This record gives sequence, C-alpha cells and structure tokens, in this order.
Amino acid sequence: MVRKTIRIGLTGSFGSGCSRLARALEQLGFESFSLSDFVKDEWTHRTTGKSIEDATREELQAIGNELRKTQGNEYLAKEAMKRSREKTEAETPLVFDSIRNTAEIEEFRREFRDFFLIAVDCSPPLRWERVKDDYRRRNLTEYDFERDDERDKYEEGIDYGQQVELCVDEADVLISNDVNYPDSKVAVDKLRVKIEDYVNLMSGEKIRTPTLMEYYMSMAYTTSLMSRCIKRRVGAVIVDEKNNVLLASGYNENPEPMEPCFSKYAGRCYRDIYKATYFRDMERKGQTCPKCGKKLTNLAYPFLCDCRFDLDKHFIRDRALNRCTALHGEEKAIMTVGSRTVQDCTLYTTTFPCFSCAQKIVYSRIKSVVYVEPYPDADSVDLLKETGISVRRFEGVKARAYVQLFGPWQREMEERMTRKKS
Repeated sequence: MVRKTIRIGLTGSFGSGCSRLARALEQLGFESFSLSDFVKDEWTHRTTGKSIEDATREELQAIGNELRKTQGNEYLAKEAMKRSREKTEAETPLVFDSIRNTAEIEEFRREFRDFFLIAVDCSPPLRWERVKDDYRRRNLTEYDFERDDERDKYEEGIDYGQQVELCVDEADVLISNDVNYPDSKVAVDKLRVKIEDYVNLMSGEKIRTPTLMEYYMSMAYTTSLMSRCIKRRVGAVIVDEKNNVLLASGYNENPEPMEPCFSKYAGRCYRDIYKATYFRDMERKGQTCPKCGKKLTNLAYPFLCDCRFDLDKHFIRDRALNRCTALHGEEKAIMTVGSRTVQDCTLYTTTFPCFSCAQKIVYSRIKSVVYVEPYPDADSVDLLKETGISVRRFEGVKARAYVQLFGPWQREMEERMTRKKS
C-alpha cells in the first residue's frame, strides 16, 4: 500500500490511544512492536505468582527508568529494533509504540532514514474515563492516575526518566483522539481513516499543500527558534483568519535591554538560581524531608531528596514560574500588535498559555486559541472557555516535518509543467 517503506514511532500520554493507532496501522500493512513489551517482560521475570494485568503503571514506570539508567537511554528502542530486524530487512513498514524518552526517538532516527514520529493527544478527563476500570481493579483512584500522569509528563532532571511532553514536542505529526467511541473496533476504524492521509503523505503516495492550521502553526514554531530560553522555547502568532493575515508574532525571551539568562547567568536559568538559594536557606534552618524525615543537605537541581521526593514541587509554588524574568510568547505577540485590534482573531501557540497569558488573551478579545500541548493548564482552559474563547487542539503535520512532507508538491507541479511543455 505504500510507495516508500516508512517507519513510524508513536508517543503520547497513556490512555490517549497509541495502542489503538498501532492496530489501525496494522490494518494498513504495518508490523507493530511495542517498547513497553520489554518493560512488561522484565516485570514478569521479577514477579512470581502474578499476571502482568496486576502490574501498576508506577511499577512499570520504575522498571522502564531502571532499564534506561543501567542499559542506556536508548536501550528499549534498540531492543525493539532487534526484534524487528527480520521485518526491517524485508522492507516491511514498521510501527514502534510506547516511546517515552527522547533518546529513543534519536535512536530510531539514526537507524531509519524515513522515520516519522506521530503523537496522539487526548484530554486528561477523557483519558481517565478510558483507564479508570483498570485503576479501580487494582484498588487505585483518580489521584493515582494524576500522579502517574504527572510522572509520565516529564521527570525533570532525570535524563533516563519519562519524557512524554518532550517527545510530543519532537513529533512530526500530531493526531487528536478526543472522542470516546462505543467500542474498540469503532475507535480503531476511525483512527485508520484519520491516519491513512498522513501515511500516504509520508510514503509519497499522496501529495498536498499544508492546511491553514498547519501553515500558521509552522509560523509559530519558526518564531520559537528566536528564543534563547534555557528551559523551553515557545512561539506564538496572532492571525486574522477571516482575511488570512498574520498580525503579530512573539517568543519567550527576557525583555530588552535585559540579556537572556543564557548570557547573563552563564548558561543557568534564573529560576534554578532562585530555587538553589531557597533550598540552601532551608538547609541552614535544618529542615527535613516531609516524606522520609531526613535532614536536607547538599540539594542541587532537580532538587530531589534521597528518597526521590520532589522537594521543588512540594515547597516552591508553581515551580517558581512567577520568578521567571522572560516575557512569554503569547503576551509578547499581544504586545507587539500595538494599537491594532485583535478582536475575533486567533492565536496559535506551540504550548498552552499559562494563566497569566490566558488573562491577557481574554482582555485582548482574541476569539480562538490553537495549541500544541499534551498537558494543558486546567485553570487556563477553564478561564478561556468561561469567557467564550474557543480552545482548539492542533492536528496535522508539525514544523519539524513541514518541508519534508510538503516540499514534494512543488516539485511535482514543476515536473507536470515540464511534461506539458514537452
């Protein structure tokens, strides 16, 4: 079914539908392999008298981290490629599910020239609906789901940890799966219809120009490259969609004449400097860990106790985001507009707006926000929706694969014109 043999990786928050998308791709001729199978095999090897159905996500997360830490961050990707070797040599289209660390993505991209990463996104409430029976069967609650989900998002400072948020940033295509279908078969069928367009685009079976959503979001990503933030680069553009006019752009950066933190603090983030000072003061006062009771000593980024308790999250409100000296991409775009009205316009942003930016969006009378973010801020979502602002999740080809997938259209048109002339 494909002109060019392609390999696809799948990433996304658990419960978003990656496994169902893998089954949909199987119906399109792909052979699927899951990185989580090796984690489950290890759990089964270590646990006697229990079925893999008894394994908790927390246990599997811990084993995945341990395997990456002891065997290398790319270990699970390498094992999946070993298992798929026969199919690879036969040039069978392959799909690799359960990618949760950016080193795994890098390994696949090194191995396969035509590798594309697809992220599947779904809202947390709907994901809880999909997994709640499994949690309750293990006597776990929605609080346990939220804790697992937070860990899955990004274990800051642990390069071998869960990094779904960063993996979604690295994706070539983002698929929205925010609908609950009556059964698994219907869900797989719907995903197959949705993904086939992108498979044909990746394989060269089909060519097309970008959608307007893909076009404007690529501009937001291009704008984000101007940011010199150490933590995360964010870009935003404001568009008059009625007339298809780009009005303003912005990226997160310290306001002039301030230097970027990268220059001013010799490559360190000001928030991290603030946190280090905060915890040194705690150490001087003899404070102890709320979880294990051990006296806090020699704390450094990412500010975890020896028992792995997240001191940063527990003690510092909002992880000191209120101490960040940078203007955010969304607010900078709004400020750049100046005296021009942005009422009824759309803001495209590479992450979901924080609460402060959401307030400015409401005040500016922007009517719609399009975002790329697997973990949107719940308070910001509520504020925007409460004030009648449309909140839309981006779906389509992301900036990373933009030229690769849409470039062939221009070449095809040129070839057609050449054939007509001859």
